[in-house]
Amino acid sequence: FHQIHAVVQEAAARDPKLAGMGTTLTVACSSGRHLLIAHLGDSRVYLFRQQRLRQLTHDHTLAQELVDRGRLPSTQAAAPRLRHALTRAIGGANDEVSADVDLSKLEDGDRLLLCTDGLTDMVDDATIAGILGQSNSSAADCRALVDAALSRGGRDNVTVVVACYRIPDEVG
Repeated sequence: FHQIHAVVQEAAARDPKLAGMGTTLTVACSSGRHLLIAHLGDSRVYLFRQQRLRQLTHDHTLAQELVDRGRLPSTQAAAPRLRHALTRAIGGANDEVSADVDLSKLEDGDRLLLCTDGLTDMVDDATIAGILGQSNSSAADCRALVDAALSRGGRDNVTVVVACYRIPDEVG
């Protein structure tokens, strides 16, 4: 995260047209039952387990910060001017970068979704869960999720990755 942050800031310093540019970064790495997630920004990781969708990351936005502090009802957090104001990102004006890192356990049959806000701004959690619950292939689920976002207007880039885990009992 620190190296990528430095590269983005160096590129912005060399080219005035790139001044202030930034991005989110969300990664997941699995080994056996172990899942490591590192996250910065408002792209998300969801776990779909036993027909339930659970967000594993926490958005780094002004809207989420105000909700966390009790200053904004969660129902108003969807306001575009607050929802897209990142409090942590790669690049941008911040000198320091601080990612959230979490370790979780996977179970056989779990599905993991990594996605940009181009999906979550357009498609609600219930619809996402419905698509993942159809137990299609990961590729078919990705296509269905992108299509759902685009059919609702798709105002931003829509990036999704779906991984399905088959974990034998003997794997620790």
